[in-house]
Amino acid sequence: MKIGIDARFWGPKGTGIGRFTKNLVLELEKIDRENEYVVFLRKENSHLYEPANPRFRKVIIDTHPYSLCSQVFDWLKIKKLRLDLVHFTHFSYPIFYPGKFVISIHDLIKTQFQEKSASSKQKLIYRIKHWGYQLVLRQAIFRSAKIITATAFVKNEISKHYPLANSKIVTAYYGTEDRFFTVQKEAKKGINILAKYQIQKPYLIYVGNLYLYKNVDKLIEVMESMSDRELTLAIVCSRSIFYDSLEEKIKDKKLASRVKLLGFVPDEMLVTLYQNALAFITASLSEGFGITGLEAMAAGCPVLSSNFSCLPEVYGEAALYFNPDQTDKIVDLVYRIRKEEKLRSEMIKKGKRQVQKYSWSKMAKEVLAVYEEVAGQ
Repeated sequence: MKIGIDARFWGPKGTGIGRFTKNLVLELEKIDRENEYVVFLRKENSHLYEPANPRFRKVIIDTHPYSLCSQVFDWLKIKKLRLDLVHFTHFSYPIFYPGKFVISIHDLIKTQFQEKSASSKQKLIYRIKHWGYQLVLRQAIFRSAKIITATAFVKNEISKHYPLANSKIVTAYYGTEDRFFTVQKEAKKGINILAKYQIQKPYLIYVGNLYLYKNVDKLIEVMESMSDRELTLAIVCSRSIFYDSLEEKIKDKKLASRVKLLGFVPDEMLVTLYQNALAFITASLSEGFGITGLEAMAAGCPVLSSNFSCLPEVYGEAALYFNPDQTDKIVDLVYRIRKEEKLRSEMIKKGKRQVQKYSWSKMAKEVLAVYEEVAGQ
């Protein structure tokens, strides 16, 4: 079987989809000695992947998956590859593509949050793009041979909006990369990385984007409410229009010395930031998986989490939960993890156990089983 994998989001800057795609391809290289694979990449990230398995090759499809150009041109490019099956690793696929395909749907956040909280676009542009999103998503759900999700929560959300799709949805949980389990051996290295980002302990860490459904404003509110002036918040995120507005808000509230916007941080440095943090914190209103919390657990960082969406499913008993609407409760929880060393140690141990339940290898085997099932249909 000749399989195509859309890996145009490959790499850490592709956020959760990028991590999923990268690890799917790398694990399939290890376990599949029968099928052939064609991996689609863009010019900007093609250097990140060099096939280690002779049955894998990469091709450049240099369009953004969510663009009009992708819809107009990509179906023909992919058709010329004569593939038996294509895995589109996100909801967007070229609607004129006539071949057999499976899709990954990581969340329905754009369905749940239909206004500007789901996008940085201007209102009119966003409405046009949202109409396109709904059209492509609906087509993908009904035309795909299988739908792969990362959590039961997302599976249930899809089934709620599209009941007829329920029978073809498969859940394959994400994993955590080995680098996040690395024990910090050199204290000096950790000190240097903290100094590079101008962070002093103790600090909380948030890692993710700044879309409004991530509810990062709530974390700013928590910091503003705390009387503990030694504690700081480190926010790891890529630059965007939301970054600029958040930066202004931090300045207006005179919190610049206590809330640090770090921008994008490479994984090898991110591990150290997790390891030295008091706790990882997220007040997100919706997630498809919550991979950064698992990365924190792997690195030995306790997790304080919103109790919304899939997060309790993924983190289990290894996180301390709060209602993201209740600022005072979040503040109390931060004080507890700050003062109660026994509790913090217990949560670190629970996190280490919880993260062992997930692996990219297991995920890849489950996805490969989907490919083989679809091929037999």
